[in-house]
Amino acid sequence: MFSFRPHAAAAAFVHPLDPPPRTAVLAPRFRSTRTSRVFPNGWDNDVATFAPGAIAGAFDQLLAAADAGLQLTHAVVCLTWDTDNLLTDDQRDFLWEAFGVPVFEQILGPGNTLLASECDAHAGLHITPAYKGATTGIARCDCGRSTAPAIRINHGCRQTLRPVAQAR
Repeated sequence: MFSFRPHAAAAAFVHPLDPPPRTAVLAPRFRSTRTSRVFPNGWDNDVATFAPGAIAGAFDQLLAAADAGLQLTHAVVCLTWDTDNLLTDDQRDFLWEAFGVPVFEQILGPGNTLLASECDAHAGLHITPAYKGATTGIARCDCGRSTAPAIRINHGCRQTLRPVAQAR
């Protein structure tokens, strides 16, 4: 007889690069795919053995990877679940100097729902259809993409991002 345990479905990691490179995701509740492997306990030697071209995780996990001397070829994606903890300019500079690849930022909601992600122009965080919140400060991004409004990155002004309620 099979035992079925209810559990939250793992979210797909949405990579900012297309095509997505081999990526280590250092956070739980994501699902591994052909191009990304999830390391739910964060940085460890298994990540180094995996030899990713890109890495995604909370800032403290990215620091651990930098301290270990991980070499990347594509990107760093800093994940945050709290808009009060967006990357500072100093943190962004540190990640750039440590890895030598572009740094992207993503804001996630409950269940790792992608609420906003940084565009290639690094001028704003494009909100997703899952975003529900204040529209103050939302404008067209300097990248020229008109299909996804953006929240400008301004460290003096934070916004609360909430996911849209899921239909039952």
